[in-house]
Amino acid sequence: GALAVKSGKKTGRSPLDKRVVFEESSANDVWWGKVNMKLEQKSFMVNRERAVDYLNTRKRLYVVDGYGGWEKDYRVPVRVITSRAYHALFMQNMLVPPTEKELETDFAKPFVILNAGVFPAN
Repeated sequence: GALAVKSGKKTGRSPLDKRVVFEESSANDVWWGKVNMKLEQKSFMVNRERAVDYLNTRKRLYVVDGYGGWEKDYRVPVRVITSRAYHALFMQNMLVPPTEKELETDFAKPFVILNAGVFPAN
């Protein structure tokens, strides 16, 4: 069946809230500007730590494992950790589900997305 969700004041993407960690190795590959704004590594680590602390206070977390991309030679194992069931459901729909064997072999070091939802970042 259908699912409708009211997300509050902010609906949809917030492109002007997007930050990209500045690294020398990829600096020339990013289109820097008002949408892709630089974030220093130190600021990222502070916000990451705060997000982990917030997630650690939640009574329930949802974890979704899947692949970003379908083609086996190029897909990336991704793990999403979120405090909201509908965010997990959304990501389950967006990612390619792995088999049980693939979970055992491909997800030792997945790309991790920490979705701290409503927790405000600096």
